[in-house]
Order: sequence, then C-alpha cells, then structure tokens
Amino acid sequence: MTFKRWIAVLPVAAMFSSALLWPRAAAAQTSPGPMTVQRIGDSAFIAPDFKITDFNGKATGLAGAYGGYLFQNTFLIGAGGYWLTDQSRQRDMWYFGLVTGVYLNHDRRLGYGFKALIGGGEATFTQQYTYLQPQRGGTPVPITATNFFHNDIFVFEPEADLVLHLTDHMKLTGGVGYRLTADPYSYGYYGCCGYNTSRVNGVTGSVALQIGGGT
Repeated sequence: MTFKRWIAVLPVAAMFSSALLWPRAAAAQTSPGPMTVQRIGDSAFIAPDFKITDFNGKATGLAGAYGGYLFQNTFLIGAGGYWLTDQSRQRDMWYFGLVTGVYLNHDRRLGYGFKALIGGGEATFTQQYTYLQPQRGGTPVPITATNFFHNDIFVFEPEADLVLHLTDHMKLTGGVGYRLTADPYSYGYYGCCGYNTSRVNGVTGSVALQIGGGT
C-alpha cells in the first residue's frame, strides 16, 4: 500500500520536472515607441497540500501534493495524489489523477480559482449492518455485524480556492471541495453487495503552498 501511495504522487513530480524544461513564453516585447507590452507567460508549479475531510463518518487528514503547468498563468493542467494520514488495516484510502482548473486575478494580492481532480485509487473501511436472526419458537433477534471492504474507487473531486500571492513564485491557497466516489466493480472484497459509497464521499477543506509559477 505504501508503494502505491508513492506511485500516486510520482505523476506530479514528473510533470513538474518536465515543465521546468519547457521554455518560458513570458518574454517582454518592446514596441518602437515608449510603450512596452508585457505578455502573460506560462509557468510550472508544485503544491504540497493538506486536507481535512470526512471519511467513513470521522474527520481525518489527507496529505499529498498537486502541480503542473499554468498556461498564461491561468489554465492549469497537471496531476495530484493524496493518502489518508491515520491509516490502519481496517481504515485506509489513497487516490491520484488528472488535475485541471483555472486561476483568476493572478496580478492581484488575492486571487481565486477552481480546480478538479479526476482519477482513482483504493479505499479500506468497515461498514456495520443489522439483520434479524431467526429464533426457534421465538421472535427474531436483531444482530449487528461488521463487513470489511477493500475496494478500488473512482474519484471526482472539485474544489474552489482562494489564492494569497505571497511572492511572485509562492502562493498560499485555501479551498473547499467535495470528494465523490464510485465503486467500478459494484461489489466488495468478499463479492458481497457493494459498499455504501457515501462513506467514502466527503467534504474537504484544504491548505496548500504553491511553489513556482509566475505572477
């Protein structure tokens, strides 16, 4: 499981590294007169990210990162990956995927943006259920049992962000989003009935530090 988490973050690092090798288009063009026209350039960044989210009815943390390339310092295409910070054999989650978005007011102290992750991963959790156990010559007795699920998951996670420009190449972001998941196989680890996807869905609140990028 730990190996898979590192694989989830590798696309971010690979895209960030390759983007740094691309030539920047932010070259200033000077007209014959006194007027100078400054083009909006392209740039790359990476952002360590921490989220607080609801997972299986409990508030928990998600650590990870996202990053990629900003075209005209506005349109983002990249990748991201996250994993549960308090995992155990009965409780775990990781996912990664493509990240796309748009950032506005990049020339002001406070900007905003919208992004979404589309990808997949795995989730491990328990789910309780109650059934009636027949009794000979008596009333059925309700029995509470626990199912263990370990499933692949599809993830769609949109998020709205506020962006505080600390320097030309460092930004602090805070965001609110929601993680929607689905079971691609429609049944659980033991071939039973599927899990309740609402236990893996959840509101997210995130804080990230974008390193790189332009103004």
